[in-house]
Amino acid sequence: MSDGPSCFWLLLVLLFLTLENYKWCQEGKNHEGKIYTILGLVFVSLGVIIWIVCCLQVALSDLICKPIEGNLKQIDAGNGQVFGVSANGSVYTRHDGAWVWVPGNLAHVTVGPAGIWGVDSANIVYRKRGGSWLVVNGLLKQIDAGGNGIVGGVNMNDDIFCAHQDEARSAISISSPNYNHIDGKLKYYSCGMYSCWGVNANDDIYFRTAVTSSQCVGIEWTKVDGRLSMIETGTDGSVYGVNSNGNVYRRDGITSQNPVGISWTPINIGGTPFKHVTVDLEEMWLVTTLNNIIHCQ
Repeated sequence: MSDGPSCFWLLLVLLFLTLENYKWCQEGKNHEGKIYTILGLVFVSLGVIIWIVCCLQVALSDLICKPIEGNLKQIDAGNGQVFGVSANGSVYTRHDGAWVWVPGNLAHVTVGPAGIWGVDSANIVYRKRGGSWLVVNGLLKQIDAGGNGIVGGVNMNDDIFCAHQDEARSAISISSPNYNHIDGKLKYYSCGMYSCWGVNANDDIYFRTAVTSSQCVGIEWTKVDGRLSMIETGTDGSVYGVNSNGNVYRRDGITSQNPVGISWTPINIGGTPFKHVTVDLEEMWLVTTLNNIIHCQ
């Protein structure tokens, strides 16, 4: 999403000037010349800082965002599909650039490798099979199907649960899937390619280590810097979140070797406050605090 060539050539010019200034210093110029050389190095250093900021801003500005029709309170994207829930519980999916109504009434909906799942205002869990919503086992207030075939979620008491891939994919009745309890308390839980992330009632951020499709419980919690009110993990491993002020953040430095990443980068989208974000296939979908929908790509 950045203007790579422009930033690259600017960096080469700055490095050339830095090396030239260094050679002048080594050649033993007179005292006055050294002062100018030092000043030159200062200006080059400032130039490098400007280059970093410039390239970061270019990267963010290349994200083209626009409002789209509709009003939703929650949205989720995964496996090339987008689903959302309106304030009155109506369910919609995105098809050919328009919202299509889906029969049913939910408080939260999710789509991912484990399929399409949702929970209603009574915390009853549903799984979509064909054109129908099947009532399945569990009572959850928030649910996520974005992991490697696993399903995770939290209940009204912020207790955390997950279902292994085999259990999740075979769930078709009130007796399935079988859930596994995960220690801790979270108000929002989301899984992706590398593992799972969550936030608690205090907006503290946690990363769950060693989560796999056959062992959804993982091993332990790692507390991550920052505060977020919700967090979403994409099927590509990307992690985005929104804080209590409506600011959007992206976790940078995530790899298979370092799934917890390095730092948070703020994503400024016109200064609009948001309450929900989801990302799939390099497209970002956001819901504002007024339930308006923003699409970025």
